[in-house]
Amino acid sequence: MKDLVVLKGQKAVTTSLRVADVFRKRHDNVLEAIRGLLKNKGTQQMFEESSYINPQNKQEYPMFYMNRDGYTLLAMGFNGKRALSFKLKYIEAFNEMEKFIKQRNAISIDSSLEHEKLAYKREWLIEMRKQNINKAHELRNQDVKLYLELGKVADDYQRPRMATDFRNEAIRAVSALPVGARREYSATEIGNMIGVSPIAIGKWANKLGVKRDADMSYRDHDGAWRYFPEALKVFQDNALEIQDDDLGL
Repeated sequence: MKDLVVLKGQKAVTTSLRVADVFRKRHDNVLEAIRGLLKNKGTQQMFEESSYINPQNKQEYPMFYMNRDGYTLLAMGFNGKRALSFKLKYIEAFNEMEKFIKQRNAISIDSSLEHEKLAYKREWLIEMRKQNINKAHELRNQDVKLYLELGKVADDYQRPRMATDFRNEAIRAVSALPVGARREYSATEIGNMIGVSPIAIGKWANKLGVKRDADMSYRDHDGAWRYFPEALKVFQDNALEIQDDDLGL
Protein backbone atom coordinates (compact mmCIF):
# COMPACT_ATOMS: atom_id res chain seq x y z
CA MET A 1 0.00 0.00 0.00
CA LYS A 2 3.05 2.23 -0.22
CA ASP A 3 3.02 5.27 -2.52
CA LEU A 4 -0.73 5.33 -3.03
CA VAL A 5 -0.47 9.08 -3.53
CA VAL A 6 2.47 10.92 -5.11
CA LEU A 7 3.52 14.51 -5.59
CA LYS A 8 3.20 15.90 -9.12
CA GLY A 9 4.09 19.56 -9.38
CA GLN A 10 2.34 21.10 -6.40
CA LYS A 11 -0.52 18.59 -6.33
CA ALA A 12 -1.24 15.31 -4.56
CA VAL A 13 -2.26 12.74 -7.17
CA THR A 14 -2.61 9.03 -7.79
CA THR A 15 -2.65 7.08 -11.08
CA SER A 16 -5.09 4.84 -12.84
CA LEU A 17 -2.40 2.12 -12.72
CA ARG A 18 -2.14 2.36 -8.93
CA VAL A 19 -5.93 2.36 -8.52
CA ALA A 20 -6.24 -0.71 -10.73
CA ASP A 21 -3.53 -2.49 -8.75
CA VAL A 22 -4.91 -1.62 -5.30
CA PHE A 23 -8.54 -2.41 -6.09
CA ARG A 24 -7.53 -5.47 -8.15
CA LYS A 25 -9.23 -4.34 -11.33
CA ARG A 26 -8.17 -4.54 -14.94
CA HIS A 27 -6.47 -1.32 -15.99
CA ASP A 28 -8.46 -1.11 -19.23
CA ASN A 29 -11.66 -1.22 -17.16
CA VAL A 30 -10.39 1.63 -14.94
CA LEU A 31 -9.54 3.65 -18.08
CA GLU A 32 -13.02 3.02 -19.45
CA ALA A 33 -14.58 4.24 -16.17
CA ILE A 34 -12.47 7.40 -16.20
CA ARG A 35 -13.34 8.18 -19.83
CA GLY A 36 -16.98 7.74 -18.89
CA LEU A 37 -16.57 10.33 -16.12
CA LEU A 38 -14.78 12.72 -18.48
CA LYS A 39 -17.92 13.00 -20.61
CA ASN A 40 -19.05 15.44 -17.92
CA LYS A 41 -17.17 18.76 -18.40
CA GLY A 42 -17.08 19.33 -14.66
CA THR A 43 -14.65 16.44 -14.23
CA GLN A 44 -11.97 17.52 -16.73
CA GLN A 45 -9.88 19.30 -14.09
CA MET A 46 -9.78 16.13 -12.00
CA PHE A 47 -7.97 13.91 -14.51
CA GLU A 48 -4.85 14.32 -16.64
CA GLU A 49 -4.15 11.85 -19.43
CA SER A 50 -0.61 10.53 -19.70
CA SER A 51 1.19 7.31 -20.68
CA TYR A 52 3.60 4.73 -19.34
CA ILE A 53 6.00 2.12 -20.78
CA ASN A 54 5.11 -1.49 -20.09
CA PRO A 55 8.30 -3.06 -18.66
CA GLN A 56 7.51 -6.42 -20.30
CA ASN A 57 7.02 -5.51 -23.95
CA LYS A 58 8.45 -1.94 -23.82
CA GLN A 59 5.29 -0.61 -25.43
CA GLU A 60 3.63 2.69 -24.53
CA TYR A 61 0.14 2.57 -23.07
CA PRO A 62 -2.31 5.23 -21.83
CA MET A 63 -2.89 6.05 -18.17
CA PHE A 64 -4.39 8.88 -16.12
CA TYR A 65 -3.27 11.01 -13.18
CA MET A 66 -6.09 12.08 -10.89
CA ASN A 67 -6.42 14.40 -7.91
CA ARG A 68 -8.37 13.72 -4.72
CA ASP A 69 -11.71 14.68 -6.30
CA GLY A 70 -11.08 12.52 -9.34
CA TYR A 71 -10.13 9.55 -7.21
CA THR A 72 -13.17 10.04 -4.94
CA LEU A 73 -15.51 10.21 -7.93
CA LEU A 74 -13.95 7.10 -9.51
CA ALA A 75 -13.82 5.05 -6.30
CA MET A 76 -17.49 5.77 -5.52
CA GLY A 77 -18.34 3.00 -8.00
CA PHE A 78 -16.14 0.43 -6.28
CA ASN A 79 -18.09 -1.75 -3.86
CA GLY A 80 -17.28 -4.49 -1.37
CA LYS A 81 -15.68 -4.87 2.05
CA ARG A 82 -12.11 -4.67 0.74
CA ALA A 83 -13.01 -1.66 -1.40
CA LEU A 84 -14.08 0.31 1.67
CA SER A 85 -10.76 -0.43 3.41
CA PHE A 86 -8.78 0.70 0.35
CA LYS A 87 -10.87 3.88 0.04
CA LEU A 88 -10.03 4.78 3.63
CA LYS A 89 -6.34 4.12 3.07
CA TYR A 90 -6.40 6.34 -0.02
CA ILE A 91 -8.10 9.16 1.90
CA GLU A 92 -5.42 8.91 4.58
CA ALA A 93 -2.68 8.95 1.93
CA PHE A 94 -4.16 12.06 0.26
CA ASN A 95 -4.38 13.80 3.63
CA GLU A 96 -0.74 13.03 4.43
CA MET A 97 0.51 14.23 1.04
CA GLU A 98 -1.53 17.45 1.18
CA LYS A 99 -0.23 18.10 4.68
CA PHE A 100 3.32 17.62 3.40
CA ILE A 101 2.68 20.07 0.53
CA LYS A 102 1.36 22.72 2.94
CA GLN A 103 4.34 22.31 5.27
CA ARG A 104 6.80 22.51 2.37
CA ASN A 105 5.14 25.66 1.01
CA ALA A 106 5.22 27.22 4.47
CA ILE A 107 8.94 26.48 4.74
CA SER A 108 9.47 27.96 1.28
CA ILE A 109 7.64 31.15 2.24
CA ASP A 110 9.56 31.42 5.51
CA SER A 111 12.84 30.92 3.64
CA SER A 112 11.90 33.66 1.22
CA LEU A 113 11.10 36.02 4.06
CA GLU A 114 14.33 35.05 5.79
CA HIS A 115 16.28 35.89 2.62
CA GLU A 116 14.51 39.28 2.50
CA LYS A 117 15.39 39.91 6.13
CA LEU A 118 19.01 38.95 5.53
CA ALA A 119 19.21 41.17 2.44
CA TYR A 120 17.72 44.08 4.39
CA LYS A 121 20.11 43.44 7.29
CA ARG A 122 23.06 43.35 4.89
CA GLU A 123 22.05 46.67 3.30
CA TRP A 124 21.59 48.16 6.75
CA LEU A 125 25.04 46.98 7.85
CA ILE A 126 26.62 48.39 4.69
CA GLU A 127 24.97 51.75 5.34
CA MET A 128 26.02 51.75 8.98
CA ARG A 129 29.57 50.89 7.94
CA LYS A 130 29.60 53.83 5.52
CA GLN A 131 28.35 56.14 8.24
CA ASN A 132 30.93 54.82 10.70
CA ILE A 133 33.72 55.24 8.15
CA ASN A 134 32.57 58.77 7.39
CA LYS A 135 32.48 59.54 11.11
CA ALA A 136 35.97 58.05 11.51
CA HIS A 137 37.18 60.30 8.68
CA GLU A 138 35.65 63.35 10.34
CA LEU A 139 37.25 62.56 13.70
CA ARG A 140 40.59 61.83 12.06
CA ASN A 141 40.43 65.10 10.12
CA GLN A 142 39.67 67.00 13.31
CA ASP A 143 42.72 65.39 14.95
CA VAL A 144 44.92 66.26 11.98
CA LYS A 145 43.71 69.86 12.02
CA LEU A 146 44.34 70.13 15.77
CA TYR A 147 47.89 68.71 15.53
CA LEU A 148 48.75 71.01 12.63
CA GLU A 149 47.48 74.02 14.61
CA LEU A 150 49.53 72.91 17.61
CA GLY A 151 52.54 72.63 15.32
CA LYS A 152 52.08 76.24 14.28
CA VAL A 153 51.78 77.34 17.91
CA ALA A 154 55.00 75.47 18.71
CA ASP A 155 56.68 77.28 15.81
CA ASP A 156 55.51 80.61 17.21
CA TYR A 157 57.16 79.74 20.52
CA GLN A 158 60.27 78.55 18.72
CA ARG A 159 59.89 74.97 19.87
CA PRO A 160 60.91 73.11 16.68
CA ARG A 161 61.12 69.68 18.30
CA MET A 162 57.62 70.01 19.75
CA ALA A 163 56.35 71.29 16.39
CA THR A 164 57.85 68.23 14.69
CA ASP A 165 56.19 65.93 17.23
CA PHE A 166 52.80 67.52 16.60
CA ARG A 167 53.20 67.21 12.83
CA ASN A 168 54.22 63.55 13.23
CA GLU A 169 51.04 63.01 15.22
CA ALA A 170 49.13 64.61 12.36
CA ILE A 171 50.75 62.13 9.93
CA ARG A 172 49.86 59.20 12.20
CA ALA A 173 46.28 60.44 12.42
CA VAL A 174 46.10 60.58 8.64
CA SER A 175 47.18 56.92 8.51
CA ALA A 176 44.65 55.79 11.14
CA LEU A 177 41.79 54.66 8.93
CA PRO A 178 39.24 51.85 9.40
CA VAL A 179 39.97 48.57 7.65
CA GLY A 180 38.72 48.74 4.08
CA ALA A 181 38.33 52.54 4.12
CA ARG A 182 39.91 54.77 1.49
CA ARG A 183 42.36 57.35 2.71
CA GLU A 184 41.27 60.89 2.03
CA TYR A 185 42.85 64.30 2.47
CA SER A 186 41.73 67.87 2.95
CA ALA A 187 43.07 70.77 0.86
CA THR A 188 45.04 71.87 3.94
CA GLU A 189 46.69 68.44 4.30
CA ILE A 190 47.69 68.28 0.65
CA GLY A 191 48.83 71.90 0.74
CA ASN A 192 51.11 71.11 3.69
CA MET A 193 52.53 68.11 1.84
CA ILE A 194 53.57 70.02 -1.26
CA GLY A 195 54.13 73.41 0.39
CA VAL A 196 51.25 75.50 -0.94
CA SER A 197 48.08 77.08 0.45
CA PRO A 198 44.71 75.28 0.63
CA ILE A 199 43.37 77.92 -1.76
CA ALA A 200 45.95 76.86 -4.33
CA ILE A 201 44.88 73.24 -3.96
CA GLY A 202 41.23 74.16 -4.53
CA LYS A 203 42.14 76.27 -7.56
CA TRP A 204 44.27 73.54 -9.14
CA ALA A 205 41.72 70.84 -8.30
CA ASN A 206 39.39 72.68 -10.67
CA LYS A 207 42.11 73.27 -13.25
CA LEU A 208 43.25 69.63 -13.25
CA GLY A 209 39.70 68.21 -13.33
CA VAL A 210 40.08 66.56 -9.92
CA LYS A 211 36.74 67.86 -8.66
CA ARG A 212 34.92 66.46 -11.66
CA ASP A 213 36.14 62.92 -10.99
CA ALA A 214 34.23 60.99 -8.29
CA ASP A 215 37.15 58.54 -8.01
CA MET A 216 39.43 61.39 -6.92
CA SER A 217 37.25 63.64 -4.78
CA TYR A 218 33.90 64.36 -3.19
CA ARG A 219 32.22 67.12 -1.20
CA ASP A 220 31.35 66.32 2.42
CA HIS A 221 28.27 67.36 4.37
CA ASP A 222 29.92 70.63 5.41
CA GLY A 223 30.66 71.55 1.80
CA ALA A 224 34.41 70.94 2.09
CA TRP A 225 36.23 69.04 -0.63
CA ARG A 226 37.88 65.75 0.29
CA TYR A 227 40.54 64.18 -1.92
CA PHE A 228 41.49 60.51 -2.41
CA PRO A 229 45.03 59.15 -3.01
CA GLU A 230 44.47 59.29 -6.78
CA ALA A 231 43.98 63.06 -6.47
CA LEU A 232 47.05 63.41 -4.24
CA LYS A 233 49.17 61.81 -6.96
CA VAL A 234 47.85 64.31 -9.52
CA PHE A 235 48.77 67.20 -7.21
CA GLN A 236 52.20 65.73 -6.55
CA ASP A 237 52.83 65.26 -10.28
CA ASN A 238 52.04 68.95 -10.79
CA ALA A 239 53.62 70.21 -7.54
CA LEU A 240 56.23 72.48 -9.10
CA GLU A 241 53.71 74.26 -11.29
CA ILE A 242 51.29 74.62 -8.36
CA GLN A 243 54.07 76.01 -6.15
CA ASP A 244 55.15 78.54 -8.77
CA ASP A 245 51.55 79.64 -9.27
CA ASP A 246 51.01 79.97 -5.50
CA LEU A 247 54.10 82.18 -5.27
CA GLY A 248 52.94 84.28 -8.20
CA LEU A 249 55.88 83.24 -10.40
